[in-house]
Parts: sequence; C-alpha cells; structure tokens
Amino acid sequence: MHFINPDLIKNIRRGIYKKAQTVKIIFPAGLGTIALDEAKAILSDPWFARKFTGEIYLLKNEIQIRSVYMFAIVELLLRNYCFSDLRLVIFKDKVMGKKAFEKKSREIKWGHYINKTMSIKIKVDSVSSKAFHETALKQILTEIIKPYVYEVISGENSKETTCLYAELYKDKLTMSISLAGEPLYKRGYREKLTASAPLREDAAACCIRKALLFSKKYNPHFSPSTVLIPFSGTGTFAFEYCQTYFQFIPALLQRKYALQKMTFFRKSNFDSLMNKSRECCLFSQSQSDKNNTRLFCIDNSSNANAALRENIISFSHIAERINFFLPPITNLQDDFFKINLNAFSGNIFMLLNPPYGIRLRNNSPTITLYKRIASKINDIFLIAKKNHYNVLGFILCPTEASWSAFIKNLTKSNVETYHFTQGGLDIRVCQFFI
Repeated sequence: MHFINPDLIKNIRRGIYKKAQTVKIIFPAGLGTIALDEAKAILSDPWFARKFTGEIYLLKNEIQIRSVYMFAIVELLLRNYCFSDLRLVIFKDKVMGKKAFEKKSREIKWGHYINKTMSIKIKVDSVSSKAFHETALKQILTEIIKPYVYEVISGENSKETTCLYAELYKDKLTMSISLAGEPLYKRGYREKLTASAPLREDAAACCIRKALLFSKKYNPHFSPSTVLIPFSGTGTFAFEYCQTYFQFIPALLQRKYALQKMTFFRKSNFDSLMNKSRECCLFSQSQSDKNNTRLFCIDNSSNANAALRENIISFSHIAERINFFLPPITNLQDDFFKINLNAFSGNIFMLLNPPYGIRLRNNSPTITLYKRIASKINDIFLIAKKNHYNVLGFILCPTEASWSAFIKNLTKSNVETYHFTQGGLDIRVCQFFI
C-alpha cells in the first residue's frame, strides 16, 4: 500500500477536494446525446455530492463538465452505463513552444495524482498544433513523470494502470488522466468472447436507454413482460438490459478502477457509494413487477450459446455476493425464423444485432437477411395487435442497403433512425414501436 504523508494529504484536500474540477467524459462515437442525458441525470440526483451548479457541454468527441467537485466525479465514474472513459483534467493553459511545454509540465503536482504503485501510458495528440512533434513531447513527459511512477510503458497490449493524455490545439494544452484505467465498457463478468467482434457494452447500454425513452413517446407506461433477443451472441444485450432495469451499476461487478490506486483516492467516499449502489439495486429487485420479466436469448451458434452460459454463471456468482439474483435468462439454440411466436406474450422488447461481416457465415446477402427479419417482426406485430399489447424494439443495420431493406419491408409502425460508429462501421439503428 502506498504511504501518503500527512502534509501531502492536506495539500490534496486543498488542491483537489476543496476546489472545483473539470472532467471529460468519452462516449461511443455518435452516442453523445444519450451519454449527456445520463451524466445530467446523475448530477441532478446525487447520492452524496453537493448539488451540481457547474457547466456541462456536449462537444464533438467528448462531454466536458466544469466546476464539478470530486465527490460528484466519483459518482459519475461508478454510476454510469454509457461512458467509455472519465478523465480528470489536471492542467489546462497556453504553451508556446517545446520549452514552455516542458516548463508547464514540470509545474504540475504529479505526486497528488500518481505514485509508485502505478504504471502509466502516455498518449499525445498534437495533430491540431503543427508546432509540436508528438514523439518529442511524449519523451519530455516520460522523463518528467518517470520518478513518480513504477513504470512508463508503451505498446497496445500493455497492462498499464491508466493513461495520461496530452492534447494540443494550436497553443492550448490540456492534460488529463483516466480515472477508469481499463475502458468502462469492460464490465468484468465476461468469461469468453466469440471470434467476431462483439458489440461494446457501452454502445449496447446507450441503444437500450434510447429505445426505452423512444417508447415513452407512444406509451408513457410501457414496461416489457418479455425481453426477446434474437442473434444474442454472448449475451451483451441481456446483461446490459438487466443492469439498466435493476439499477445494477457496473461497479457492482467488482471491476477495478485506476482511481483506486491514485494518491488522492478516498476509500471512505468510494465505499459509501458502493454501499448506496447495493441498496438501490436490491430495492429495485424487490419490486414485484420487475421480478416477472422474462428474458429469451436465441442464437443458432453452439459456440455463442456456450459462451453465453458461461457468462451467465460468471455474472450470477458476482451478483449473488450482494444478494442480487439475476432474473432467469432462457438460452435457446434455435433458428429465430422458425420459433413459435405464441410462446412470447405481454409487452415485448426486442433487441436485434443480426450477424454481418465475418459473423455472417453463409453466402446469403445481408439485404435478404434484413428482409426476412422484417417479415418475422411483422408476424410478431400481428400477434401483439390481436392480444392488445405493445412491441418495442431496435435493430442494428451495418449498411444503407440493409437499413433500407428492413424499413421497406416492416409493417407500418412508429420508427426512428439514428447512427453510431463501431469498428469503423457507420451503424444505423432503427427503433420501432407498435
């Protein structure tokens, strides 16, 4: 354990906890509005922090929050589902030239943030500032912070505690440090991934929240009895739905945060938030209507189903430590197009991420697949209308053509489309409600 002398503790209290800070929230590309809504919701209903009176802005690639205190920052870190990273800004000022960069960097009170228990990766972005060379700046920073940490490391597959970011825009320098360490979409329960790239958890959480908000336009009291997940893969949508619906924040999955190793970390504050999160989750689970929700995961891949079963066991074991019991997830190895739709009743929430790219194993065109999916959903619509219940859903479309094929073949319903980026693909998400 890293020893902190009393004088340093006093300086940290004055310089970090008693002063308003600035943080950056990084989100899945294209999903900034839902991440902004989540940040505002957390700040407007704090568990322990003082009422937020600062400023919050959605910029192109980040959300910036100014004049926010450390207690609220920790709440943002622990309570979110939709963020990719949360970075504390430790320096922001003008610098003119390499010498000024070095001088300002040496003035930062590094000992307040980092220590010998930590390994650091440095990332420099000076694309918008031609006067600075990234490699040279990275070398300067490396020499400055090396005495404060166990190791400054590089390489994509390295196991750093966290990352330090130096961003230059013309003559403006901003330095920030990730409080998360590992990206926040790494929840901590996964035993296995399939060979193909899965949908990231933060993007999945954003899609789910956007869909539930979309449903309120047409039925403010909509609540699903059945959650139906065709092409379920390793279960990303199922687990993200359960976490959102039962207020089971990802921090409860016992993942570690870089914050916990930082010099200014306050364990008592962190533990109080964790205790509060357990209370909220268990209270949510106690509501009887929520306990009646049924989840069905359908996939014809034996590998995906095996991975899903292992993830269910892993998630359940972690959750049971706080007396939370994962609702039953029915795992069906079946063809979605051949299943008996009468087995699913009550309000339905459908979450669809069909196979595309390397996930599409046969030679049938993606367009044909999306036409077939639309036709199957139309059958579900007919049953829903007959039995007077609602169907909410969304589908991820990897191309304009697949989106068009789906829309044109879907029975008339309330629809809305938005975009986000994953793995270099422009994903179109079509939401529907009937």
